[in-house]
Amino acid sequence: MIGYGLVALAQVKHFAQAVCDVLGKGEQNAAVWLLCETVAAETQYGTYKDPTPNGAGRGLGQIDKVPFEDVKARASRADVDALKAAFDIDIKMIEWDDLNFSPLLSMIFTRLHYKLRPGAIPQTLKGRAEYWKKYYNTVLGKGTVDQYIVSARNFRDYY
Repeated sequence: MIGYGLVALAQVKHFAQAVCDVLGKGEQNAAVWLLCETVAAETQYGTYKDPTPNGAGRGLGQIDKVPFEDVKARASRADVDALKAAFDIDIKMIEWDDLNFSPLLSMIFTRLHYKLRPGAIPQTLKGRAEYWKKYYNTVLGKGTVDQYIVSARNFRDYY
């Protein structure tokens, strides 16, 4: 069963591409790959619901409350304005729970989270897996680089 507002798995790439068209694709479309792979690692492309009571994270990207608030506080004015122009969304008005029902909002916050991190998005799957672990899942998360790679490969047909 698909969740988080999706009706088809192929929508993940559609939303990732739309968001990256506004917020930046990275070199050789690396941001689109990173968003799709992050969703594969975090929610198995929207087919896995967090069993934690009240859910530890929200949306396709399983964004935790602290990073969500950090994104709202530190997103650049240029990015906030670009999102308003492209999607008529004011991220300052979004609530954390909204991410559970909107794949677009989930992708926006996932991309903005990565934009706050240093360095270019790596070009290789392994590099992106290590980048995800360092900056997204962190040392506190249960995910591993190997799990990211396996999940990304399992859903590769969709992106």
